[in-house]
Amino acid sequence: MGKRKTGCAWPVCLLAIAVHGAAPAVLAAEPPTDTACVVWTPPFSRGPARQEPAVARSGRIPGLGAVSASISWDNRQQLTLTADDFEVSRSLTPLTGEVEVTISGRGEEPLKLRLGGADRFSVSRSGRTFRGASDPDGIRALLGGRAISAFRERLGHYERQLMAGPRRTRSDDPHADGFLLIGAMVSSMAGDSTAVGRARDLIMQRIRGNPRSARFDLRDCVTDYERYLLKIDTQRSQCLDAANGRDSWYARGADRLGCEGEFMAQVLAGEGQFISCTAFGAIFA
Repeated sequence: MGKRKTGCAWPVCLLAIAVHGAAPAVLAAEPPTDTACVVWTPPFSRGPARQEPAVARSGRIPGLGAVSASISWDNRQQLTLTADDFEVSRSLTPLTGEVEVTISGRGEEPLKLRLGGADRFSVSRSGRTFRGASDPDGIRALLGGRAISAFRERLGHYERQLMAGPRRTRSDDPHADGFLLIGAMVSSMAGDSTAVGRARDLIMQRIRGNPRSARFDLRDCVTDYERYLLKIDTQRSQCLDAANGRDSWYARGADRLGCEGEFMAQVLAGEGQFISCTAFGAIFA
């Protein structure tokens, strides 16, 4: 707390109180003889910027690897899968519904995939950006490099594990679903038109299969997430039916890619609702 003297008449002190927000108690009981008034000026203070996350968790998803997750103070959600050869980070802004996926590796330019929001669907790397799915050949040209290949290989192994037979369901399956679909989407952009469909089949098979062994406090969150997936799966089927009705083979492929991108954006938005419900409490129950 500091004091500042101003040479002013006593009536002006009252004005100074109003301007500086001083309390009357800080003034002398009687006006000083030198007509000076002492006004308390509160020091200006600003709290530290909140750069640290509001919530942060880390752990492992069996078959995928080490995952870290955080929610920032502006409610932005981020999950990152880290391995020796690659790092895949996905973030969701709940207010806009925009999802950004970044695949990076040492010594390589990162690939950025944006879904939802204003662009709806865009892919960028090394200064080149494709908005929409109308140029699948141009998009495919961005998918080279060790990091993307290593990520696709990891997700391929995980997909085969899921295909091998029934497994114990987990409360963190919604987070695994997100990475599974990202890997499938990258494969779809690379030319594998059935990749997202296979991932979708595995997810729906789990949902319609054995009862989930979720923690009691997370069951409502899991149930809401799974009901949401069943709803948007119907929308995906309708979108693909319309795409398959196109006369041009090239247009059909582009429209199907757009349908899969929209489906993935909706799934990740559903995961965002799951995160808001659990605050990452499902990592890694």
